[in-house]
Amino acid sequence: MLETDPVDLLIADESQTITEGARARRLVLLDAPALVERARAVADEVVVWCDDLRERAEVPAELLAADPAEALAGADLVWLRLPKSLAGLDEYAELVANHGDEQVRLVAGGRVKHMTLSQNEVLLAHFGSVNASLGRQKSRVLHARLPYPADPTWPRSKAHPDLGVTLWAHGNTFAGAKLDPGTRVLVDKLGQVGKLVGGGPSTAATDGGALQVLDLGCGNGVLATLLAKRFRTAHVMASDVSWAAVESTRMSAEEAGVRVETLWRDGLADFEDDSLDIIVTNPPFHIGTVKDSGPALEMFSEAARVLRSGGEFWCVYNSHLPWRARLNEVLGQTKVIDQNPKYTLTRTEAR
Repeated sequence: MLETDPVDLLIADESQTITEGARARRLVLLDAPALVERARAVADEVVVWCDDLRERAEVPAELLAADPAEALAGADLVWLRLPKSLAGLDEYAELVANHGDEQVRLVAGGRVKHMTLSQNEVLLAHFGSVNASLGRQKSRVLHARLPYPADPTWPRSKAHPDLGVTLWAHGNTFAGAKLDPGTRVLVDKLGQVGKLVGGGPSTAATDGGALQVLDLGCGNGVLATLLAKRFRTAHVMASDVSWAAVESTRMSAEEAGVRVETLWRDGLADFEDDSLDIIVTNPPFHIGTVKDSGPALEMFSEAARVLRSGGEFWCVYNSHLPWRARLNEVLGQTKVIDQNPKYTLTRTEAR
């Protein structure tokens, strides 16, 4: 078996207790790529959905679904790694109840320290029966059955009159349809973006082509949407490792009537050298519930490759992180544009 995580092992073992050894007809794995082999041993058909593109890469291509609704169609058993947010759990539970078999059973596992009674309450909004397993190796699973199909409530939207946009969000989207405080710092300075490369509302890049602008880690798409409203002739792109974020951004831009190319990608690896004029980002320093600055620091190095000389890299991050020094080292001269006790906003001019 590939997986060693106690949560994965408990999900699989608890499923055997409820099915009494009987094989599942269609077993769907939600954000649980390490359970593929165990799922194959107990189900006639295994289908996998991963919101995170990095997890998706771990799964045989023939098992992958195009979207979560497609994955869950007719499922009689679902194994889920509990998402970080209650909103993410709510959307998954709604999808299972609406698209799964009428006898579908959901087995959702997580680390005890990250579990709350609110998760039970979320599941009870979509299932007639929810109960918790005994704990094992600091892990626990929640069993949900007797689904309540209902009109879908996801994705959801929130109007932001002060910005002139309505933002959309799936459950797994960072900050949902709200504007998180860190991104707000960057939003308030968007009027300064593009000045180093001569940017303006109808400006093209100096080589005669369209200005190439990327919102990296786009979330609900607020930055990409506002930049597309400002730079009307630019090629504005938005990328994220999360499918939920990419789809949310697509809907936010569509609602605003602007053109944004959305990309489900991991970082900057797929971008060509010297291909971008502007990158704006509010990068994560967590992977799930684990703090990890590695992806963001790697992104800074990649930005040095893909930004044209004189291009701009705008980054907002937690003020306790020593990222300005790293940006100066690997990318170019970095200036603090705004700062408060929680967040720092920098602008780097690429060498």
